[in-house]
Amino acid sequence: MSGNQNLPASVAELVELIGLDTAMKLVRTLGGTTFPVPKRQTRLGELRFNMLADVVGLDAADALVKHFGGGELYVPRCAAALQAVRDAEINDYFVAETNKGRSSAEVVFHLARRYKLSDRRVWLILKTAPVKPDDQLRLI
Repeated sequence: MSGNQNLPASVAELVELIGLDTAMKLVRTLGGTTFPVPKRQTRLGELRFNMLADVVGLDAADALVKHFGGGELYVPRCAAALQAVRDAEINDYFVAETNKGRSSAEVVFHLARRYKLSDRRVWLILKTAPVKPDDQLRLI
C-alpha cells in the first residue's frame, strides 16, 4: 500500500490487518487511548468484543482479537497520516483507472462513494498531488 511509510508502525500493522477504512474508524473512535483487547473468554471480554465490533465490524474485530487478544492495543491519534495515505490511494487509483480508459467523472464518482466523500472533495484531493519523501529531498 503506498504511503504506509507515513504511519507509525503500530498503525501500519492495523492497516495491513483490517484495512485502511476500518483502521481510520478505529483511530477516529479510539485514537489516543489504550484498549484492552479481549480473548472473549469472559462476560467482560464479550462486552469489550461487542464494543470493538460496533466500531470496526465483526470481521475486523475477530481479526484484532486473533492478533492482539489478551493484550492492550494503544491506538495513536494519527488521523492526518491516515488521511495522507487515503489521498495517495485516491490519486493512485484515479491514475490507474483513467489510464485504462475510464472517464475522470466515472472514476471520481466511484472514489467518492468508496471513501464516503463528496465528489468535490475527491477533485480537491486529485488537484493536490501528494508530496513524496523523494520530492521533499530535492527541495533541500
